[in-house]
Amino acid sequence: MSGYPDLSAAFAQFARVEAPDLDSPTYAELASGVAEDVELLALAAQRQEGQPAPNMLFGAVQYLLLQGVEHPLAAHYPILSGPAPAPGPAFPPFRAFCLEHREAVADLIATRRTQTQVVRRCTCLLPAFGQVHREAGAPLALIDVGASAGLNLNFDRYAYRYLRDGGEVLRWGREAARVELEADLRGPGTLPAPPREIPVASRDGIDLNPIDRGTADELLWLRALIWPEHVERHAQLVDAATELKDSPVRLHRGDASRELPHLLERVPAEAALVVYSTIALYQVPREGRRRITEALEVRSWKRPVWRVALEGAHRPSLTLTRYRSGSGETEILARASPHGWWIEWRDP
Repeated sequence: MSGYPDLSAAFAQFARVEAPDLDSPTYAELASGVAEDVELLALAAQRQEGQPAPNMLFGAVQYLLLQGVEHPLAAHYPILSGPAPAPGPAFPPFRAFCLEHREAVADLIATRRTQTQVVRRCTCLLPAFGQVHREAGAPLALIDVGASAGLNLNFDRYAYRYLRDGGEVLRWGREAARVELEADLRGPGTLPAPPREIPVASRDGIDLNPIDRGTADELLWLRALIWPEHVERHAQLVDAATELKDSPVRLHRGDASRELPHLLERVPAEAALVVYSTIALYQVPREGRRRITEALEVRSWKRPVWRVALEGAHRPSLTLTRYRSGSGETEILARASPHGWWIEWRDP
């Protein structure tokens, strides 16, 4: 596409791979249309450096709709219009909405950041944290890199169901939990049952712009980043945000690649130090990722450090890296859905 070849390719890739992988035919259609539309590409180009253009454009539009802007486009968003499928294609009203509200959309794209808080990713974190607790025999001191609102720091306050071929094979957590999460198990590997209790000594998150769940506008932005077909995620996000009232976490504003060493120093010696991230490091420049790894290596001269990561462009891996005496050894635990819908545990 003349003038925006890289952006056009990014939207085409989103339409071809990312949206289908996460079961969003609406965003697949919209991304395909934007890839061929100079005016909409110019709008998406207003994003901050390092921000994914499709997510920013689509998030800005849904944010305005959730705010109450009336438009025929709302019929294509089940959270607004109900489960009945909308008549006709989504791209024509989407294009019209973007051009009618060009200034508001551009302002959101230019000033906001993707901070998707996918609570269901905790289905991947739980077995990894369980493994760390078994190894360490101590409460976990959690540090979430790219924490957004910090909702996943409360992983132990949620209930979990793991299914295989539609049947429940593992349940974990409190029966009265506000949030219940499910994941399908794939492949021949056996998901290790987490310990019945996984005590947590501290919960810290770091983010360039941490979300205050008590601020309605910031919570609305998180909801705007949810894809149209993923209606259940709205309730999970709101319920997990409510859980923070009973189990608050500490959120720190800053660049993790520079501030992480200070957080590492504060963790009590009797706790198992666990640093984790979930589909966040793509926003960290290569040098920043190097500094994060270096900080963990340096700290491991004084104490063991465990690093849990659900990272990867489209088909992420769940990994556990154990740092001791200045170096780390990484174990691939599983392949997983980027949104925690399914887990394929590695067959030993």
